[in-house]
Amino acid sequence: MDITDEGVTSPSLGSASPSTEASTTASAGTLDDGVRRRQYRTAGFGGIGAALAWGAQPIVVALASSDAGRADFAFIESHPFNGVIEGTIFSLIGVGLLFLVTAVGRLAAASGAPASTSALVGHTLGIAASLAWFGVAGVFLAQYTSVGFGLGDAAPDQALQLGLYQLLGILATALLVVYGVCFAGWLITLAVAGRRRGVVGWPLSILALLAAGASIGQFLVPFAPPWGLIAGLGFAFVAGISFLVTARRRTA
Repeated sequence: MDITDEGVTSPSLGSASPSTEASTTASAGTLDDGVRRRQYRTAGFGGIGAALAWGAQPIVVALASSDAGRADFAFIESHPFNGVIEGTIFSLIGVGLLFLVTAVGRLAAASGAPASTSALVGHTLGIAASLAWFGVAGVFLAQYTSVGFGLGDAAPDQALQLGLYQLLGILATALLVVYGVCFAGWLITLAVAGRRRGVVGWPLSILALLAAGASIGQFLVPFAPPWGLIAGLGFAFVAGISFLVTARRRTA
């Protein structure tokens, strides 16, 4: 939520002087209305873009695949561009979330309130959640590289291939779990610190807490499908619209 220095100093340097602290606080709140509008707009487009990219993934892959197929080497070989499509879409989700998290962090820092350790941790969790999507993109795209293409010769038995591709699916899901946990932490920070700093109001704060609960709650049910992870991207879409409306109101 906030990437402003808290004034933590090393023992050899001593504590910061009052004038230094005052200048730091002042610099944190120097975003003019034009910059604030741009940050809200950036956060809005980032959130909406990430959600739309996720929603497009099953549609685009279904159109690229002429049949449902099974996760074996024959299916991978017959649909060579699925990896490019999925890798691109998952990367776009990560990019969109990075814009959302970073812009919200700048808006929080501009409030001028002292940064807390929990706010810094929340911001870091948001960045980590965004980067996890690049890992997911890498897992899917790697299957369509020259190394992935060698799986047909290394494991000619179809049953073994199914097991190996299932293992890759588990690895991708593990990265999605990292995203879910980290993004839930960012959502909680947004609901608490973001509301306190005036970045979001009560409606988005409550929605953020509900999305965080859905993301975490699914892990309490053994063998449950990871549908709860959609809650974070659903929040990103709604928050994105809200941020665009806020930017427009500030223009008016």
